[in-house]
Order: sequence, then C-alpha cells, then structure tokens
Amino acid sequence: MKMDLLKVKDQALSFMKPAKVEILKWYRGEYQVDLKSDASPVTIADRNAEEILRKKLSKHFPEHGIIGEEFGNHNAEAEWVWTIDPVDGTRSFIQGLPLFASLMSLLHKGEPVLGIIELPALQETAWAIKGKGAFLNGKPLKVSKQKKLQGTFVAVADRYCFRQQKQTFLFDQLNKEAGIVRTYPDAFGHLMAIRGSVDVMVDPLAKIWDYAPCKILAQEAGGKFANFSGNRASIEQGTAIVGNASIVKEVRKLFAESKPK
Repeated sequence: MKMDLLKVKDQALSFMKPAKVEILKWYRGEYQVDLKSDASPVTIADRNAEEILRKKLSKHFPEHGIIGEEFGNHNAEAEWVWTIDPVDGTRSFIQGLPLFASLMSLLHKGEPVLGIIELPALQETAWAIKGKGAFLNGKPLKVSKQKKLQGTFVAVADRYCFRQQKQTFLFDQLNKEAGIVRTYPDAFGHLMAIRGSVDVMVDPLAKIWDYAPCKILAQEAGGKFANFSGNRASIEQGTAIVGNASIVKEVRKLFAESKPK
C-alpha cells in the first residue's frame, strides 16, 4: 500500500497540536510524579498526550500499528507502524527545563520513513520524510561538516546511562579526544546534532520510539545514524551515534579501540 507521506506528515503534525497543548498545560505546574517498573518517572502529561495521539492515529489510520512508550504495542507487526514518545525527557519536564521533546515516527516494514521531533516549550518542530529532506520550522536541516573528532563539540547522554550500560570507557575517551563534551540528553541532543549545532550526539541507552524519528531526520539532514557496533543501524539496538558520516565513523572506531578486552 502506497501512502502520500507529505500529506501524512501534515496530518501527524495536526495530531500533535492538541497533545502539545495538553503537555504545556502541565509544564511548570503541579502534578503527581509516578515511577514506572524501570524506575523512570511518568506524569499525567505523558499519559494524556499519548492517549490523544493514539486516538487520532486509530481514527485516521485504523489499519496501522502503534508502539508507544506509555501504553505499549498495538498491531506492531503491521506493514505501517507509528511510534510515539509523548514526552521524551520527562526528567527535564519535571524540573521545568525546556529541553523535553514530543516524538513521532512512521515505520514502513520496520524502518522509519517519516519522523517528527517537536520541542514544545521552545516552539520548534523538526520533521523529515524519506527522500524529501529534513526541516525545522520551515528551514532545511544539515549536520555539521566537522570531519575529525579532535576539537569537536560532542553531545552525550547522562553519565549514569553510560555507567548503567558499562560504557563509561567511551564517555571518558570522548572527554580526552573531543574539544568539548556536554550533556544534552534525549532527543534534544540528537536534534542538536541533526541541525549541526553540535558535531555529534552519542547515546548509550534509548528505545525504538526515541531512535526512529532521530534516524530518518539524521539521514535526511545529510548525516548518519549508527549503533556503537555492528552494521545494522538498528533503531532497536539501544545505542546511537548521530552526526556526519566521518564523525560517526570516528566515534565507532573510538568505541572499538577503547572497549575493555
């Protein structure tokens, strides 16, 4: 089944508008914070926003599957599957920091062909469609042209993520090799690499709903999405490097060379 992805993108962006209103209604407000089974926080904003998006998708694309962070999978083996992360960076949201994002992507046979990263508090919306480019608030996105790791501006996830995955050796090596390493976690960091504000984003721990939109946006911005090792560039593998092909290759090499034998 063929789909007009430009039209679908417009529909998806319209679905995100009421979800954004709901999220911002709770931003810097008062609400209860619950802990999920993996000890990560969740709020009423996460749940309500995902419910809004699921209802819209189910109504307009009833034959499509859905993979969402808060309410699990529906028909996840379908040809076309949506991924949803209503509030990526819930810890930032809870602290009143504007670095959280809302994420959606459309997978065709398991690979993203449409991705959206929205920063609700910053009023920025980025989207990409396979073969059509990547844009943020109407302007084309392009990754950094920096070729060498030496002197680069590197974005990373929180150090505890590297520690949890027993990959602090990579975090430490990046600090030795790069010009500056800063923690810009979650989709915010990936988007900064996709727009070329930082040279590369290095992330040791995330899920399919995080990586799916980042992968298509990176590719359409002239960059590369890769895992720390292997050649599949899997959105399910759990690790990601986003930047131009040269930088991504250098970080993968650093990982391989610094990994304890």
